[in-house]
Amino acid sequence: MVPGGSLRANDPTYVVRKQDIELFENLLAGEYCYVFNARQMGKSSMRVRVMKKLRSQGCKCIPIDMTRLGVSIKEESWYEGFLGEVFYGCDLPNSINYQDWRASHQNLNNIQLFARFIEEILFVHFPYPQKIYIFLDEIDVLVKLPLEMRNDFFAFIRSSYNRRAEEGKDDYHRLIFAFVGVATPDDLIRDPKRTPFNIGHPIELTELKFEDGKNLIKSKRLDEIVEEPEVVLKKVFDWTGGQPFLTQKLCQIIVDYAEDSEPDIDKLVEEHILTYWEEKDNPTHFKYMHDYLVNHVEFAPQLLGLYQEILQKGEVKTDDSPVQMALRLSGIVIKREKKLVIFNKIYRKIFNEDWVEEKLAEKLANLENNLDNSQVKPQAQPKTLGMSLGIAGFVGVGVIILRTLGLLQSFELNEYDRLMRWRPSEPLDPRLLIVEATATDINKYGISNSLTDENLAKVIAKLETHQPTIIGVDYLREKPLPSESDYQKLLTLLSNNQKIVAVCSVSDDRNKNKPSSQPPDGVPEERLGFIQLMLDPGQINIVRRHYMFQNKILGNPCQTQYSLSVSVALNYLETKGIQEEDAPRGFVKIGQVFFKDLVEGQGFYQKIDTGGIQVLLNYRNSEGVPNKVAESITISDVLSGNFDDSLVKDKIVLIGNTDPNGSDNFYTPYSFQVASQKKMPGVIVHAHQVSQIISAVLDGRDLITFWHRWADWLWILGWSAVGGVVGWRFHRVLFFVFFIGGNIMVLYLVSLIFLTHGFVVPLVPSVLVLVITGVSVFINFERSPPSLTNE
Repeated sequence: MVPGGSLRANDPTYVVRKQDIELFENLLAGEYCYVFNARQMGKSSMRVRVMKKLRSQGCKCIPIDMTRLGVSIKEESWYEGFLGEVFYGCDLPNSINYQDWRASHQNLNNIQLFARFIEEILFVHFPYPQKIYIFLDEIDVLVKLPLEMRNDFFAFIRSSYNRRAEEGKDDYHRLIFAFVGVATPDDLIRDPKRTPFNIGHPIELTELKFEDGKNLIKSKRLDEIVEEPEVVLKKVFDWTGGQPFLTQKLCQIIVDYAEDSEPDIDKLVEEHILTYWEEKDNPTHFKYMHDYLVNHVEFAPQLLGLYQEILQKGEVKTDDSPVQMALRLSGIVIKREKKLVIFNKIYRKIFNEDWVEEKLAEKLANLENNLDNSQVKPQAQPKTLGMSLGIAGFVGVGVIILRTLGLLQSFELNEYDRLMRWRPSEPLDPRLLIVEATATDINKYGISNSLTDENLAKVIAKLETHQPTIIGVDYLREKPLPSESDYQKLLTLLSNNQKIVAVCSVSDDRNKNKPSSQPPDGVPEERLGFIQLMLDPGQINIVRRHYMFQNKILGNPCQTQYSLSVSVALNYLETKGIQEEDAPRGFVKIGQVFFKDLVEGQGFYQKIDTGGIQVLLNYRNSEGVPNKVAESITISDVLSGNFDDSLVKDKIVLIGNTDPNGSDNFYTPYSFQVASQKKMPGVIVHAHQVSQIISAVLDGRDLITFWHRWADWLWILGWSAVGGVVGWRFHRVLFFVFFIGGNIMVLYLVSLIFLTHGFVVPLVPSVLVLVITGVSVFINFERSPPSLTNE
């Protein structure tokens, strides 16, 4: 710590603090460390001294002054300069030519080049067990670099730390980075998954303590000039509060200007620091604080206001908010016992209440001038509004075209899934029971991921004694499992029992990898259902549609037009006196409810397989857990009789596998809500489909449908107009962002309300047009402000 720069490592005036030991010990232990604090707090002097101690331990220390690299250059040139600084900081022999090495790796990008440099130069020329320390000083200059470039740089440093855990990468334990500067971690990188600062050790510098500072008596020769050096030093600390730079400076003033052995410290401070401080601020200290507080790009008014509050109250409780962290980096305040206080009497005298009131008044006057200059004449507004609406129309049509081409479909599907998960919870469907074959049941009662014929027949027989209305069996039965005699008994049961709905599978263009299967012999079509589910292709295939009816395919052994869910629901509703009725083309009518077939180009489905009759699947959002569509019991429960008769009597019973490791599991909109339920068993999906049909017919529960195409277009154009009005009306960035963000929240809320009542609104296109139109109009207004003079 020296006025105007760093002390040499062996300078006798250096005052050792506990942070010196903390930094040295953590670096020696291999920890990344960062020392972020205000200017002239002794950061660089501490770095120099710690580097000397590390070198005495046989370590290699490479200091890099980041200000030498510049910030107004291309990324490749910046990395070229950075690696050059590291190379020449290594003091390698002349036999190693950096330019030749660089030329041999010219096909690599910047990050790859950095990695090769570490492994081919640093690790090779400083072999195990020598530790390698790279000190990045003045790191705050990187704030001026482009955000993406900054993120990549710090993310690579983080990845170097992570490589310590990889096999064969032990050398990375020897590579340690240290960061020094006037910044906060959030100033440099804000991505918590890529930042090196949440795995690094922070070193928080504090003021000098009087006991630690006593060596200044000898090093500054105070004992040769004054009679009572400790008393004088105590007065110095009373003025400086232990601020390293000011403590050194005031001691030097005493040495240079004391007129006798009992100097008047107050008078020296007044004459050589406080009076006309702007002229005497050499090296620059107070001027830096002044400019930081007054000209801070992001928080200038807030910094002045917070500083004024601390002046008036004496202290403010710390909360580590961005404004508080910025004020601490100015150096004018310090954290003591979880409170912010003015660092010392000198700062309080120079930056007093009169000063802060004057600066706040100037800020207010500038703000008022800016507001006055941004006012638009009433006569000019209609013209500007018309232009804004014109931009809105152009953007709206453009986004509608993108949607029609299917370019937004994947994004719309993702947000649709999110809204599905956000819907209010519903009660379980009281008309259904799921009999699930768990992994334990299959191991005990099954073969090849299915129940044996004998045990499946036993389960059906057990359930039959409790009088269910319908039993849906989600098991294919083409061949015996395992014996022919048991197989024939099961077929007889399936064909003769009028309550049972059996299944078969279909192979067509949607299911090329799964061959068709024969239905059980003797089961009529009205008690037969196909089990195929309609999957939306993407990174993962998700069940969002209810495939109700298929077109019969010539030569396909599964000759039924009904899905399992439809066949079960129709047989159940028939017991209630409700049947399928004739309906116009593209519709299915069951009772008084119309199920409208999905067609390509409707809603967010611009490119889909439109075979058969499909509708959107309205999952029952029971208690936020997707597979709790109905009560369930296990196969073991049934065979042991361990269940309540009321669970089965007069119910629809579906039997199927729920083994999470089985092949009959599917992704749904809920797959990313509950970590333990990534996929939903097929029998649960069929239960949701059955529940959708009977709930719509018997309870009037909403089906999910799209608006007509022209209604979607009007909705999108309307939100584009909203974006145009926001961009036209609000000319300050903060207000603009607030209202755009607020409207996006409104859009999500309105979309959720509509979905809860069965309507899908075009959410993603609306958000796009809102933002694009708003930003376009806002930028256009800033570039072409309306005239302020009378015409």
